[in-house]
Amino acid sequence: MKLNGEALCEWGFFKFDLYRIALWLENTCSDSEEILQRDEARCLELRFVRSLDEGDMQKAYRESFRVNATPLEKKQFSREIQKFIDGVKAAPKRSSMRIESLPGLGITIIQGESNTLIESNKGFQDLVFRMYVGEKPPTKDVRKGLLGQHPPTVIPAEKESADAPEK
Repeated sequence: MKLNGEALCEWGFFKFDLYRIALWLENTCSDSEEILQRDEARCLELRFVRSLDEGDMQKAYRESFRVNATPLEKKQFSREIQKFIDGVKAAPKRSSMRIESLPGLGITIIQGESNTLIESNKGFQDLVFRMYVGEKPPTKDVRKGLLGQHPPTVIPAEKESADAPEK
């Protein structure tokens, strides 16, 4: 997979740094609709620069599903959404989380020793990635960065950042 883009997610009035995020794709692309239409492997990699407890993580994903899913998707994917939220664990500082999407299989959440597979169709997989590259991401800068539209100086390179050209 190739690095498509990366960003720093900052939150709140004081712009607290929460995590660095990278989007890995089989084929790079700067168009969110095209990324969602493709039936290929995708991966989001989050590296936390601040500790977040399980409750905060689950609350954030619950809210993201609420604003990104249509009423039909909420009904159709209620089991998958709940399994996704339950699969998200606390994120200690300097830890990582990967959200992998594999065609024909589903979404896998990997955090430390925890590995949660949510068997699902492409529609649910697209919903998960739409939360980051769609119209209602955590922040607009996250969306821009993942689509490769961020100035390169926004995220300083660090040892633990996803700076390799391919995975």
